[in-house]
This record gives sequence, structure tokens and C-alpha cells, in this order.
Amino acid sequence: MRAPFPLPAALILAGCASSAGLKGGALSAFGPEGITDQPPLRHALLVGIDHFEDDRFNDLRFAAADARSLAAALSEFDDVRELVRPEETRRAAILEALAELERRIRSPRDTVLIYFSTHGSVAQRPGGDLERELVVGDTRLDLLRETAIPVEELIRRAERLPSRRVAVILATCHAGRGKSRIPDALAQALAAHKAAVPRLEDVSEAVVVVSAAAFGEAAREDETLGHDVYTYFLLEALGSGDRDGDGAVTISEAHDYARERTWQFTHGQQRPAAESTILGVDPIVLRGRRQREGLPVIYSYERSSEGVAVRLSGNPKGVLPGGFAVPPGEQRLELLDSGTGGLLYSGTIQLKAGDRVELSRLIPPARKLEAELEGGLFMPFSRAARNALPVAPAVGLHLRGVNWPAALLAAELSVSMFGSTGATAMVDQPYDLLGVHLQLGLGRTIDLGRGLSLEPQLHLGMLWLSRRFRQFSANESLRAPTLSPAVVLGATPSDALRVGLRLESSLFAGRLEGPRRLHAVGQFGLLAGYSF
Repeated sequence: MRAPFPLPAALILAGCASSAGLKGGALSAFGPEGITDQPPLRHALLVGIDHFEDDRFNDLRFAAADARSLAAALSEFDDVRELVRPEETRRAAILEALAELERRIRSPRDTVLIYFSTHGSVAQRPGGDLERELVVGDTRLDLLRETAIPVEELIRRAERLPSRRVAVILATCHAGRGKSRIPDALAQALAAHKAAVPRLEDVSEAVVVVSAAAFGEAAREDETLGHDVYTYFLLEALGSGDRDGDGAVTISEAHDYARERTWQFTHGQQRPAAESTILGVDPIVLRGRRQREGLPVIYSYERSSEGVAVRLSGNPKGVLPGGFAVPPGEQRLELLDSGTGGLLYSGTIQLKAGDRVELSRLIPPARKLEAELEGGLFMPFSRAARNALPVAPAVGLHLRGVNWPAALLAAELSVSMFGSTGATAMVDQPYDLLGVHLQLGLGRTIDLGRGLSLEPQLHLGMLWLSRRFRQFSANESLRAPTLSPAVVLGATPSDALRVGLRLESSLFAGRLEGPRRLHAVGQFGLLAGYSF
């Protein structure tokens, strides 16, 4: 059985591995213009552990063979190190090997492949979440967190590597998937290049997150294959996986080849999955070199595309996540819900050699209802408002139609209430303030990456204010329409939850202890919401 993982340039989790917190950022030139650096190198660190000192972990049969076979298959790599002997697979030795690997990388264009074939397990901090662990030669079951290698630590080490092209393959169990989002900065990077435009493959970066089995599924070894099942087909892909015919087998091509065959071989019991964001072309080349423009490729590894069936010019191509090489020319593309058969997208695309089309961008995001609670402060902004109204605690309820009336838009109905005590500037008499603000608005979501978003909003509403003087029988009230720009900085810890900070300014006309004029008030609050 085995464990999970994610990270920069490319992350491949073979077995049932997982990943989260990927490094991603704007693409930039690799070096100063006009300087010819050394050709990029390709490095591989391959770990296969058959025997464990703690006999509560069953020995594996083919983990070391997996690492040795992969080392032999990566004959075009410049630097390949395999760790399979007992003294090499203890925790301290593996961590030192990772540190040595970091010291050997000399260019951001270097390719780095890290492979683990071993048991995976999970540990839990007191009162905390489950944490994925890689079991190494001297791991003790009763001291799992202290003696295994946490996947998060491996992620941090991988993210510190100087290379922007890193593939991690974990032939492990207990795997899931993480999110990977990168700004689409390739165009800006090329536009900022003042000299001759570099070859696309020289400036490309990739973030690929792949799990060879879903969380809770076992990564299987097979007697007839003599290998871990996924690793066997990954090795086979190095010879047969060049789907677009350009002469090179990339990490995404190799995974897609192994994914399909692992699914078939295990009769659907092991479900490889992947997420990927690629700037330019997939730069993680495992075998061969690009000799020509390849066939167009349509693909998606995003979570939003999982289970989407692809049909091209009436012919089924398969189910996402994954990628498919297709003939060039004009094609009729249809994307369907594989469960219900519902049509998600239909249109014509024009493809030429070398094109890559990310299909998740064509799928309209799902509409959903979201309810949010807000707690914060009502604040008078303009001078007249500050003279007449106090700062007051406020609570609010927001009902939102997310991705309605269109993708990335959210229609919102909200009501907030606030109240406090104060004294007028003109007559020093205490009063109790009660306010109600009812609004209807529209916002647009701007994805900032890493689960963060910025949402500018504009609302139209009605504000009711009431002041009850404690020493007078008469009350004062005001009712006025409002125009309210707002902005929300949001974070999504899960698909269903959202938290955020919200700042709103409201303009209205009315009399507040003086002539009728324009006033400005605002509200600052913390949000917590749930999507249905």
C-alpha cells in the first residue's frame, strides 16, 4: 500500500497519491537575454523499498524492481540514482539524497523526476486532520509521524528545487488530489521578451498532479507483470506513449497511457486521475526529443472536468481527465456529462499541428446556491454621517446565485441589521439607533489562484434608519435608496465552504441633522458561507 503528494512543474502520483499547495506563478524568462547557458540536464532519484525493519509492514515484492527498471528505461537522463538497498532506504539516507539532488540542479530548465515505490499510510495529529506519510525502511508503525516521511515535507523540498520542471511519481496507496492553478502568463512572458522569441518548449512550464489510484484504493502489485501495475504501464508508455507523434514521450502522455491501461487491467478497481496546468507545451520529456510538430491534443486534468465525456465530429474519444491526440482541421466538439448524457458544450474548433486545447475552459461552471453569514461593523464615512450616527455592530445574511446569470457572476440578495447607542452633535441627548439595509446586487469573481478570489460587487438597495431618543417621546427615521460598491477577498478551504473579508461603501441622499445632502456610510465584515 502507499501514500500521496503535489508540487511545482509537474507532480505525478503513481499508486494512490495526493497533492496540495502547488507552487505556481507567472512565467518569466529563464535567464538574462544574450547569455548562452549550459544545456539543461535531466535528473532522476528513484526509491524502491521492498523490506521494512518493522515487521508490522508487509514486505513488498516488486518495489525495488520498479525503481531499477525505471532507472534502466531513463537511459537518456544525465543523472540517475536509485535507492533500493536497505542502508539507502532509511529515512536519513533518503533525506540526504534529496538534499544532494537539490545541489546537483544547475538550471531552471533542468528536468527532475522523483519516484517512490513503497507503502503509504496516514497519521493524525491530536485533534487534527489525517496526514499522508511515506513509509521508509526504518519507519515504525507506533511512531509513524516521527519516523516516516510526511508527504507535505516532500512537497516543501520539491518546491525548493531550482528547477521549474519537476515530476514526482508516488507508487503508493492512500492518495487523493490537490488543486493546481497558475495564471496564464505565457503570453505576457513572450511579449516581454525583447530579443528573438525563444522556442516554446524552452520557456514552457508545467504543473501536473496525477494520482494513479483514488483515495482509499490500493496500489496493486501483480505477479504476472512483476511490477506495481501502474509502474508497469508507465514503463511501457516510455516506448509506446508518444500519442501526438512528435518524437518525445512527455510525463502527461506517459501517465495517460498508464492510466487507461491500469483501469482496464484492474477492471475498474484502480482509478488513476490527474490535474494539470501547462504553460506552453508539456516540458517534462521522459524519452526521445521533439523532432516535428505533433498532432493537436485536447485535454483536461482539472477537477471540474472529471467525468466529462468527449465527442469529436460524432466519434467518442473518451472520458476526462486525460488527453487525446486528434486530427488537424475543423472539428465539431461536444462535451457531455458521462452520467446523465447531458450536453455541457457544443461548438466548432479549428485545430492545427502542435495545438493544445484545455477543455475545462469550455465547460460552463456549475450553478449553485450559496448562503453566507456576515459579522462586522457599520461605519459612518462622511462628516455629516459621523456627526449623526455611531459606529455600530452589524450582522448580515447573503443569498447568492453563483455562476448566475452567467459564468463567474453572482447575483446576490442581502439584508444587514445594525444597532447601537449614541448622542447627537446638536443636542446632547442619548438615543438608540436601529438600521436595516436590504440590497440586490451583482458580483464578478476574479481567480487569484491558491483558492483565493477577489470579487468586485455593485448593489442597489434601501436603507432604513431609526433613532429613538430616551428622553423624548418622538422618534426620527429615514428611508433612502442606496448605491453600494463593495469588494470581497474570499478563500475556499473546500468546494462547499467560503470565508472572506468584505468592505462596502453605500451612498444615499437624506437629512441627517441638517439639510438634505449626499451621505456615505459603510460596512466591514467577516464572511462565512456554504454552497448547496
